[in-house]
Amino acid sequence: MELTVGKFASAVHTTVRTLRHYEQLGLLVPGKRNELNQKMYTGIELKRFYNIQLLKSLNMPLEEIRQRLEGTEYSFRDMLEVQEGVLLDKRAQINESLDMITRTKHLIHETGDLTAEDLMLLMNSIRLEEDQRKILNQYFSAAAVDALMPKDKAQQTELDRLNRRLLSFFRTAMQNECPPESHEVQTELKELLGRVPVSVNKLSDSNQNLVQQLEIYMGLLPADMAEYVGQAVQAFYRNVSECKGE
Repeated sequence: MELTVGKFASAVHTTVRTLRHYEQLGLLVPGKRNELNQKMYTGIELKRFYNIQLLKSLNMPLEEIRQRLEGTEYSFRDMLEVQEGVLLDKRAQINESLDMITRTKHLIHETGDLTAEDLMLLMNSIRLEEDQRKILNQYFSAAAVDALMPKDKAQQTELDRLNRRLLSFFRTAMQNECPPESHEVQTELKELLGRVPVSVNKLSDSNQNLVQQLEIYMGLLPADMAEYVGQAVQAFYRNVSECKGE
């Protein structure tokens, strides 16, 4: 088999531009020329091309592919183990992103269109759940963490609804200029936190380090809302402590 670059590209379902790029990288260089001094692709290049495509399918960069095809010091068995881990991580990331999109679309379907800011905020709250789970695991039992950051689909839907309701409530309260410690805000906050399946006492007694670790996630909120929410929650826990006689 001897084919010019155009015919070879057509035969292997790629583009001349791709083959030129491979040649520039030293990855796939034709070794023969015809009587017209045209570069010719033979069975050797065909085999190498398909090996390149094989390694690309394993998520391997082109430069590393070149090194592996030219070197003898690499273990392809070890390479398979490494690339399997890379692909499994990538699949997990894709699955997490698809799950986030599904949950967000469900929320939009229930509540209507969201502003770009609210949409980004709610999507980030979903995306960062696992990071927050790791923090909470240091202070609460596994059952308590699962209640706060559930993995059950139905419970996740309820959590998304709660987050959406909290966001809407605090924005409305700010627009109406309700003080964070007002009866209206505190009553609504108590009712909303009552939906969280972990006791308020348990949360209010948490280590200060936990509060500091979770504080960074408040940065997702607009600055004025983050300050308002912080003041409302502090007032809420202060009331709880007073009721406990502390």
